[in-house]
Amino acid sequence: MISNTPQKTSEVFSRLWPWFFFAAAFESLLAALALLLLPSEDGLSLARLGLLAVFLLFFFAGIYFGWNTRRDSSNFDWFADTTFILASALLSLTSGLTLFLLRYLSPEKLLPYYERLSPLLWYLLVIGVQCFILLLLQKNGFHPQELSKRKPVYICALIVFFILFAIFLFVAITRIGITADQAYWGEPGVAILGWQFAIAILAGFTTLVYVLNEVEGRNLRFTNFFIPLALYITAAILWLRVPVDVLQNSFYSPITPPANTPFPYSDAGFYDYLAQSLLLGTDYLGSIPPRPFYVFFLAVLHFFFGQDYSAIITAQTLVLAFFPVTLYFLAKKLHTPAAGVTVAMFAIFRELTGLWISSSTRVANSKIFTTDFPTAMALTVLCLVLIWWLERRDLKSTLIAGGFFGLVLLFRTQSLLVLPVVFVLAWFAFQRKTKEWVMAGIVFAIAMTFTVLPWLTHNYTVTGQFTFDDPRQAAIIYSQYSFSGHLDLSQFDPAKESVGQRIVSFSLENPAYVAGFITSHILNTEIGGLLALPLIERFDGLMEPVNLYWVSWNGTLVWYNLVLLLIYLAIIAVGIGASWRRMQWIGMVPLAVNLGYVLANGISRFSSWRYNLPVDWVIYFYFAIGAMEILGGLSLLFGKNPFVDIHESSKLSQGISLRDFRPQYTLFILGFMFIGALPWFAKGLAQPRYTASQNELLATLESRGHDIGEIRTFLDQPEAVLLEGQLLYPRLFRRGEGMASVNPWPAYAIRDYSRIGSILLNATRSDLIFITKDLLDFQHGADAIVLACKTDEGYFNVRLIDFEKMFFESAPLTDLCADN
Repeated sequence: MISNTPQKTSEVFSRLWPWFFFAAAFESLLAALALLLLPSEDGLSLARLGLLAVFLLFFFAGIYFGWNTRRDSSNFDWFADTTFILASALLSLTSGLTLFLLRYLSPEKLLPYYERLSPLLWYLLVIGVQCFILLLLQKNGFHPQELSKRKPVYICALIVFFILFAIFLFVAITRIGITADQAYWGEPGVAILGWQFAIAILAGFTTLVYVLNEVEGRNLRFTNFFIPLALYITAAILWLRVPVDVLQNSFYSPITPPANTPFPYSDAGFYDYLAQSLLLGTDYLGSIPPRPFYVFFLAVLHFFFGQDYSAIITAQTLVLAFFPVTLYFLAKKLHTPAAGVTVAMFAIFRELTGLWISSSTRVANSKIFTTDFPTAMALTVLCLVLIWWLERRDLKSTLIAGGFFGLVLLFRTQSLLVLPVVFVLAWFAFQRKTKEWVMAGIVFAIAMTFTVLPWLTHNYTVTGQFTFDDPRQAAIIYSQYSFSGHLDLSQFDPAKESVGQRIVSFSLENPAYVAGFITSHILNTEIGGLLALPLIERFDGLMEPVNLYWVSWNGTLVWYNLVLLLIYLAIIAVGIGASWRRMQWIGMVPLAVNLGYVLANGISRFSSWRYNLPVDWVIYFYFAIGAMEILGGLSLLFGKNPFVDIHESSKLSQGISLRDFRPQYTLFILGFMFIGALPWFAKGLAQPRYTASQNELLATLESRGHDIGEIRTFLDQPEAVLLEGQLLYPRLFRRGEGMASVNPWPAYAIRDYSRIGSILLNATRSDLIFITKDLLDFQHGADAIVLACKTDEGYFNVRLIDFEKMFFESAPLTDLCADN
């Protein structure tokens, strides 16, 4: 059936034209029958008769052309042209898109039109696909022998699939990874919707076809500049078009009166007010901030945009919109631009869905001040840097890779566990040359150490210990290594107890228990990544609320979704095999980063939703590569080769030698040290804003018309305090309302009375409650002087708050604090 000449190929496949036309005629009868079977109250309407006439026309046309081509099929050879191939593809795509929109754009209005037009549209879709395949065969021939070129990919994929299938069976039998851990458990992260999935695959396939038909020079400009630019603009526009109102009932940035602004809360609020402390001159409130790079980033945004949270969110979104671009370059490096476009579109659509559902479930997205999304982007860039290093394996690349890894640690400390997994991989990438590998490890560690040394030194000046985080932050991990009292931070005393000792002693005493929950959270993280791919679930329409099926997932699946997951695993295996075929061990860098990070999740005893986000992209990353590998294999059947099989690592590797050291390399180290020191340098740039003594504050209040005698009498009470600072995040709560969480801020905890809760920021953070039923004009970010009563519940009951031009009283100062 295969021929080496276009003429013979055309003759062979032109004989299929009669069968094409006869099949089209027969299919038109099936479509007409489907139309007649539709229920109707008025019999055959004019519209239905018109559609039947169209099918009748197709039937006779098919019979006519079928008989004619039986006599001379060469009459249609001129159709085997790129224009007609694209036209047939466009016909099928347009028909499919119209079907989808009629069914799901507005089901209440358009469903009757869908029911009547679907037989015609399905017919056109099928005819378009059949014509597309026939024209390709006639133009390019059929070359099944070309698939043998990809045999190594599929052999590797088969091995990987057996490993993944064994893990699948292990989880199904033991239920480890899907059975909730009492310490912490949550729902999987946001899933890509089915229609988004289809568009991403189609975009990747379109890129594959386009690149195949482009000349090399234009191809490079297209894949290295225009595609990344288009992806960035697409991400930025789609994400920014979602209004901040979607955060109305979100967990991390709920919108409440009086400001009706998405003020950050919980971890997001913690990072935000630490960032604002830099601008007040109170320097992280005297503590060690976790995630120092992100806190510094927020401080920079506040410096430029003040308290305009809409502008700050926009700026953060414009930065995070580079995430799909980094994924594109990573997949392009390991496979093809088509794989890059596919995985980038997955990321764009997944984030878009995460924005839509911000008020419906817990999410971490580009409009929320958490470090999960920035860490994901940092790890994709890390993968690119590590691949570049393992390709070159020279002194310069090793220094830069080590320095950049140090910067990643300042985003998320637990990324440190990525290092041992990466270096095991590096040993194989170094072709098991242990001496070179050890030398690279030493240089890498030196660069990394110098990068984090300024921050470690800063922390030593604060706590007397070389540590990444405030020892009090370790209380969370400390509480996880127990049988009860999880997330009870009060049980840890950093002055007397060590987290490391607790982990070691508890693990030695209960090895099976610890191994169980570590394995469970590792598997749960990977399962969450797999469930980011869509399942077959109810879809109500494009304009309807998203079906949050993953939120209520209980660890079980119906049979057809089990089959779908096995198909996903097979495609992921193909993706890993294709990456191996192109880059050998270097193609496993994203997988190594994933495994190292999920190990950190397991050890910390956290997984699910946002805890998976930094690395769960690796699952759909390899899936995208696998999908494009399979579609690329189909193009091989038609004589087009989209793959470039080169092992660049062997060509670029130069080896590490200290003789290659250049004086300018010192600038690399100093540059990384400077960047690593930025969170420290930021301290002291602003002079302390609130330095008034109590007498000065009293004088200020008196000058503003307050009765100084009443104030002094009030302050004579032991519970009374006089404070000044910046008021942040005022929220009005009615009786029985508040912020529900494991450890709510005292200002926002649910209470049985109406009040305005807020934070007062100075050298410390103080929780304020102002009892009122009225919607008062509490000004976020304003300077305030507060007279309040200290309570045993960790908040201050405000009697008077003065904003210079206005003030509010919740009760007379003559009332005793003890009466509250």
